[in-house]
Amino acid sequence: MDYNLFPTVFPVLHSEGITLRELTDIDLPAWFERLTDPEAAELAGDPIAESMEDVISGLEYHAIGFRFKESLRWAIVPDDIGESVGTIGFNSFNPTNNSADIGYAIGRSHWNKGIATRAVRMVINYGFEVLGLERIEAEVLTHNGASIRVLEKLGFDKYDPDTTDHKYDPVSQQYANFLLLNKKTE
Repeated sequence: MDYNLFPTVFPVLHSEGITLRELTDIDLPAWFERLTDPEAAELAGDPIAESMEDVISGLEYHAIGFRFKESLRWAIVPDDIGESVGTIGFNSFNPTNNSADIGYAIGRSHWNKGIATRAVRMVINYGFEVLGLERIEAEVLTHNGASIRVLEKLGFDKYDPDTTDHKYDPVSQQYANFLLLNKKTE
């Protein structure tokens, strides 16, 4: 990734009835609610929060990631709700293959409403068009069918990052890896 393309001011994205904006203190209650829901936390690969301090630490972690150009994490705010229902972003960047790892989490009361699909599409577009990424990768628990459907709907393919040919081998894997290539750079 060309770090000259990394934003100096946190980007706000708006499309499809959703605003993606920087995480702030106002998002802490919704984030705490999601992180204290054992299933929601587990499906997102997050530890269960034991206190609000755990969530505050997460907020600080993402702010530092942005400051050091290591990650970008947005609050997901549907226009019709007006408050954060989850988070999404690039968890890390890999300059060697010009890629980023995408991750997202939605609070249980907002599951199966198309919010994740719309938010992921927005972040994909930002990654390819603004950051100039060549590939976006995702790692999902194999029993998280909803998240797998989101990725497949948006054109991601399963792959095995540990093999040269990247062909997916489903034998007893807890996680599935997905890859989306930027069609403009192929």
